[in-house]
Amino acid sequence: MTAEKHPALLETWESVRSFLFAGKATITLVSRVTGKRFTYKVRVKKSDLGKMTADQVTYFINLLRGPDNTADFTYMGVVRNNPPQFFWTAASGKVSREAPAYKALLWMLDAMAHERHGVLGRTLEIWHEGRCGCCGKLLTVPESIASGLGPVCEVRRVA
Repeated sequence: MTAEKHPALLETWESVRSFLFAGKATITLVSRVTGKRFTYKVRVKKSDLGKMTADQVTYFINLLRGPDNTADFTYMGVVRNNPPQFFWTAASGKVSREAPAYKALLWMLDAMAHERHGVLGRTLEIWHEGRCGCCGKLLTVPESIASGLGPVCEVRRVA
C-alpha cells in the first residue's frame, strides 16, 4: 500500500525536518498500520531565534488532546534538532511516557534521525496543516503547499 499523493503530505525526511524545525509548525502523524493519528505543535523558543547553530535551538512540543484544534494543546517537552531528540521536562507530566502519542513522537524522531527508508508513505504519514511552518500564514502557492514553507520564508531560510 502506498501513500496517496497530496500537497500537505511530507514525503521525504528532508522535507519533514525542514518543516518541523521551521519555527511554527503543526504536524499530524498518521500510522498506516493502526490508523491512529496524533497532532503536535512545534514552536521554537523565541530567545533561541538568533542562535548560530541548529543544535543550540530548543523547540517546544505540544500535543492536541481535545476537539478544538486551535486551543486544546498540552505541553509535552522539548526537542533539539541536531540530532532530533526529545527531552522530558519537569512540566511534561500531563502526557505520560506510556501514552501512544509520546511513543509515536519518539519513534518518528528516531526514524528521522536515522533517515529510515521505507517508513514514510508505508507505515507513517506526516502531514502539515496548510500553513507555513515558519510564520504560520495560510499557504496558497502550490509549491509552498508541497514544501510547507511560504515563498518569503523559504527565501529567508536559504539566505
